[in-house]
Amino acid sequence: MAEKDIDKLLSMTDSKYRLSVVTAKRALQLKSGAPSVLPSDQRAKTHNLVTQAMRELSTGKLTLGTNLIDEQRFHQDYQRQRQAQLQAQLNAERERERD
Repeated sequence: MAEKDIDKLLSMTDSKYRLSVVTAKRALQLKSGAPSVLPSDQRAKTHNLVTQAMRELSTGKLTLGTNLIDEQRFHQDYQRQRQAQLQAQLNAERERERD
């Protein structure tokens, strides 16, 4: 964790482990398409999603245990979206075979 606000982040939780887990979960959410709470000028500075997740947490807009996207709902939405993509690909392949 090389973020400059590491002391602030550590004070927000009871252990380095919990901070690591929350940061990793948020980075996965960002990778899966969850919207960022950072202004676009701050997002453009880094492509590292872990750093972006840590910056989001340090802003205070996201806090441990609250304001994070509900993981179960996010996972279900992601699965539905993925299934729709796969179905669209399958339908397109079937159309090509018919032609």
